Amino acid sequence: MAETTPEKTDGVEPETHAPCRVACPVRTDTRGYVDLIARGRYREAFEKIRQANPFPSVCALICHHPCEVECRRQDVDDPVALRHLKRFAVEQAREYRERARHAAEITHSETIGVVGSGPAGLTVAHDCINEGYAVTVYESLPRAGGLLSCSIPKYRLPEEALTPDLEDILALGVEIRTGVTVGEDVTLQELQEKHEAVVLAVGLSESRDLPLENHDHPDVLMALPFLCSVALGRPPQVRDEVIVIGGGNVAVDVARTCVRLGAGTVRMICLENEEEMPAWEWESREALEEGIEIIHRRGPTKVLIEEGRIVGVTVREVERVFDEKGRFAPTYHDDRLSTVAGQMIIVAIGQRANLDLLGGTPVRLAREGMLQFDAETMTTSEGGIFACGEVVTGPGSAIEAVASGHRAARAVLGYLRTGRAPVVEEEKLEAVEELPRNIIEKVKSIPLVAMPTLSPEERKRSFVQFELGYGEKDALAEARRCLSCAVGAVVDEDRCAACLTCARICPFEVPVVDEVARMVSETCQSCGLCVAECPASCITIKRFQDVGEIADRIVALLQDAGTEVTRVEIVCSRDAETKEKLQDRIVKADGEVLARVPVTCAALAGEVDMMKPFELGVKAVLVRRCRECLYNGASKRLAKRVGRTKEILDAAGVGGERLTLE
Repeated sequence: MAETTPEKTDGVEPETHAPCRVACPVRTDTRGYVDLIARGRYREAFEKIRQANPFPSVCALICHHPCEVECRRQDVDDPVALRHLKRFAVEQAREYRERARHAAEITHSETIGVVGSGPAGLTVAHDCINEGYAVTVYESLPRAGGLLSCSIPKYRLPEEALTPDLEDILALGVEIRTGVTVGEDVTLQELQEKHEAVVLAVGLSESRDLPLENHDHPDVLMALPFLCSVALGRPPQVRDEVIVIGGGNVAVDVARTCVRLGAGTVRMICLENEEEMPAWEWESREALEEGIEIIHRRGPTKVLIEEGRIVGVTVREVERVFDEKGRFAPTYHDDRLSTVAGQMIIVAIGQRANLDLLGGTPVRLAREGMLQFDAETMTTSEGGIFACGEVVTGPGSAIEAVASGHRAARAVLGYLRTGRAPVVEEEKLEAVEELPRNIIEKVKSIPLVAMPTLSPEERKRSFVQFELGYGEKDALAEARRCLSCAVGAVVDEDRCAACLTCARICPFEVPVVDEVARMVSETCQSCGLCVAECPASCITIKRFQDVGEIADRIVALLQDAGTEVTRVEIVCSRDAETKEKLQDRIVKADGEVLARVPVTCAALAGEVDMMKPFELGVKAVLVRRCRECLYNGASKRLAKRVGRTKEILDAAGVGGERLTLE
């Protein structure tokens, strides 16, 4: 931790937040870590991610990224690739992360037992041990991670991605006892006697069956046991023609796994049409790219068997999937039957929890497979026993399970400290409003940096991770597409003279000037150009900016140079392709010693910044703009400012020709 330099901010939390952060179930400061990546501060970006999420590596690969769905950039072109940038930050911080691991200090005598080592259960363990409570996790599988470790195919979540998240939690001192089934190897009552609080985070670990005629044939398999056997290195032999029943993400995982195991033809049968399918759109698209056939609006009724072998299934046409109130209530055309050929069937129509551990305990069920549960206090019907994750929320994503785990941890901590389970309040954040149409038209369109991937033909042949990851150049380019929502300009009204300078120079027509200037948060793009031009110096930017610091950085760089510097270069950082080029540095080139100071936009350099090097004996100053400025008119204003500075240098006898704009 000591290696991380705190991020410079003005200490003001914005009243409204970027929509990407509000959309994240754990409220990750998405804009914050993207901004840090754009400035080459990768370790800090990783720490900002980890502040909210103990599974940064996992979510960098499999998160359904609701943050991107709400990204305001999509109104201009495409949303920022936030998940891919998260992966980049995680990968860049690998060595730092290993060095930073440490054991938590246990300061309380009470202990906590957690049943289940998936993302919800381990989040509870992570949060509680960081508050000084010893935690023991009980996992029935032979490895930690719950279904993350055995139900998600390795081409999506390799073991080397899950392992660092688990090792972080283990390093804190959390004890994970694998191969222990609560209800068999140890009873829930025994856990109650051993621990002051118990959390049930058992997830949905069993596949739901489909009572088809002939469903008991040995070549009719269930999705989760199938995926787990593959993950544990004991894959079943797949037939040449495989039918997968279901239209969710698990069904897609099963189908794509069968392709990689050598199936010649894989067909998915689902009740829903393309728009209704519960699988994520990109999952379905990738399945189609790999040659998987998806048969929509069909419901299976019978497994067809000839001479003891499966030859297909009988299906009927679906009339509708949902009723008038949007509830799942499929109806069929019983007279419209057809046959889908296949030699093996894998059923992936949903999951349920195994609650056998509750037998003989006072913990009550609300209905079959569901706990009686108070969502406000995260408690079951039995005092001291809490629950979280999919066993109470229903099917969801890993990041939603993490959010549920955070809530359960807060409930447990409150219970241990007060003797009663408190109501756990949801964190409420207000999102900045949508981009107005006139602003959308002014924001420069920048193409999305596509994630490099293996071709469909290549990825079908193995379980190698098919998304290859961003290189540094691509990550920096993609991070710079962020609009830095909700952290724009702020006016000190006591110093503002309503001179209209900000209104004249703003490329987005943000300032509203009456008695004083006011910056409208939903329209401000955080470019900082108004800060550089304000004659009263009464405008600041909520996020870190170069304004007002360039001259100080030049002084510090020259003092540390250890040699005579002949030229100072103030350069736009948007063209930088590496972390090193984003840092203030001394460069030796063509017999000269140069001091290079990268800035967010060259137009942020003021007269003082350009004159300061001459006071320190430097012979020449170069201001270099980026190849294509994002802000309309910024280059012209910079040119005028350079011209004014040249006049000042001429008047002072320094010589304006020693300052150049490139």
